[in-house]
Amino acid sequence: AHYNSSKAAVIHMSKSLAMEWADRGLRVNVVSPGYTLTPMNKRPEVAEQIKIFKRDTPMGRMATPEEMVGPTVFLAARASSFVTGIDLIVDGGFVCW
Repeated sequence: AHYNSSKAAVIHMSKSLAMEWADRGLRVNVVSPGYTLTPMNKRPEVAEQIKIFKRDTPMGRMATPEEMVGPTVFLAARASSFVTGIDLIVDGGFVCW
């Protein structure tokens, strides 16, 4: 419950800040990654959980950390100059369930 609450707080704080700072030309957005391969989840004791993550993700795999770069660069680039207050979910379709 603590983890989920903290993530929701970050998302909603970003929306509030986006509204508050928009007239100054400042944009605030969030990138919410899905299950991502990291050294922490390469440990043998979590192998069964990793299988479940892959099974439950429509794209059938976990993200790599490098796959978070493109969405983050987009939000920092001029291409997203009219984007503020969003939660960009990069999760291989997991939340589509």
